[in-house]
Amino acid sequence: MTQAAGPVKLTFYCPLVGQLDDGECDEYIDVGSGFLTAYQDGIEQAIANEQAPEMGDMAQYLDRNAGVAAKLMSAVWTVEEIEGRLLGRIDCHLKEPLTTEEMADLREEIIGQCSDGLGEGFEQRPINTDEGDLYVSYWNSSDEYFLCTADELDEHLDQHQGMTM
Repeated sequence: MTQAAGPVKLTFYCPLVGQLDDGECDEYIDVGSGFLTAYQDGIEQAIANEQAPEMGDMAQYLDRNAGVAAKLMSAVWTVEEIEGRLLGRIDCHLKEPLTTEEMADLREEIIGQCSDGLGEGFEQRPINTDEGDLYVSYWNSSDEYFLCTADELDEHLDQHQGMTM
């Protein structure tokens, strides 16, 4: 996918939740980050397919705040392994830095896309694995959910050392 790269890059991270339909149980099986990491390539390809060029750049859906809309050139969902955990990563390219208010609005809109927009559609599409169909979500309703910038991530992970994500 071709994306407009602005001079300012802002990256957000969130936990991923995975469920497996192994075809044998009546219910999906929750899988941990280690399982997701093993299928990183498949997850990356699936989220890239969800953002096919004919759908336009996700930045067009993050436009509630006029200041954000004027500065945001592209927004791309992907994944990244950090400290053995597979996390959702959202890369935003901007023309210039955001104000505090714009940053808060962009964060809210990204969470909305993770839960109800792009993320909702993505979590409903199976990713074929050797173990069965894998469903991956960029959002969950637990108290452990977060959306951190790259600058905030190290502190967040340090504070939540040992917690399952």
